[in-house]
Amino acid sequence: MPIGVAVVLAALALAIAMSMSWDPAPTSLIAVLAAIIGGVLGQTAAWARAGAGSARRAEFTLQRLFDVLALEGKQTRDAVTTSAMAQSKSVEDLRKSVEAGDARLAKSIGKVRDEIGKTSRASRRQLDDQIALLESYLQLQRLVPMPRPMPRAGAWAASEDLLLWLVGEVLRRRPALIVDLGSGQSSVWMAAALKESGAPGRVVAIDHDADYAEATRQLAADQGLSRWLDVRHAPLVSVTIEGRTMEFYDPDALADLEGIDLLSIDGPPGSGTEQARWPALPLLHARLAPGAQVVLDDLIRRDEQEIIAEWAQLFPEMSLRQFDFEKGAAVFTVPSSTAG
Repeated sequence: MPIGVAVVLAALALAIAMSMSWDPAPTSLIAVLAAIIGGVLGQTAAWARAGAGSARRAEFTLQRLFDVLALEGKQTRDAVTTSAMAQSKSVEDLRKSVEAGDARLAKSIGKVRDEIGKTSRASRRQLDDQIALLESYLQLQRLVPMPRPMPRAGAWAASEDLLLWLVGEVLRRRPALIVDLGSGQSSVWMAAALKESGAPGRVVAIDHDADYAEATRQLAADQGLSRWLDVRHAPLVSVTIEGRTMEFYDPDALADLEGIDLLSIDGPPGSGTEQARWPALPLLHARLAPGAQVVLDDLIRRDEQEIIAEWAQLFPEMSLRQFDFEKGAAVFTVPSSTAG
């Protein structure tokens, strides 16, 4: 590719010089300079195509590079043509004009090279993150084999890394009662972990959407986990807690839940309601068992960050850990010596 570009530019320069009936000396100089610039253009384009080919967004950056090269090449050709038509500049003036275009080209190439480097690093990080999530999913399948395929995690559902942590805690701690606010894959995976552990526990999943609750119920049935999972429909109603009135799950659906060992909070949806999940811990704090864990998903969102800051002030006796999962998570733990 570099040789091809060099030959094309050299031929173009020779054609211009011959059409102007220039002397052999400046004609040769123009041809050599054009070949050098063509080689630089071709080699840079080849390098960019090879270096950015594996990155997800590299094709866009590469297109910008070619746009820059085309512009600088045009400016350089225009400078040569103008000099030839005028026939008033010396060979030294022509050399300076071409070198100025070459300098502009080198500067532009440097800028685009930096952008390609940044894009490649970001793409590598994204690839590393996706590989880590895939490894988490493979570990999930090894720890708790499912007889049928499960829907893809992430997006609205809990990410694979959080699911792996939840399953690991269920297998290790064998909780008697798990409450999952916001039913879905997390409910089913934790029910599968209870089954695998042989513990006589259960998962109670709460959902404000009757259709989604039924979908979770059906998913559990397909996996043979209905015995370990109780999915409840709890519409959002107005509740007043700690002087704040908010929309939250109907407390009647939670009335019989005592001695909660693991509380997973991935609902209600945060869209349209500020700090929609804030009532969860104040409402259920008194029902947590000694040593209970409270997990809040989606810590990458500002609302959830504000929620854990307020919870930490309301319940200073609970320890707090934060996990750098795909969407972030916070875990509050009740001291083992008290019931909270």
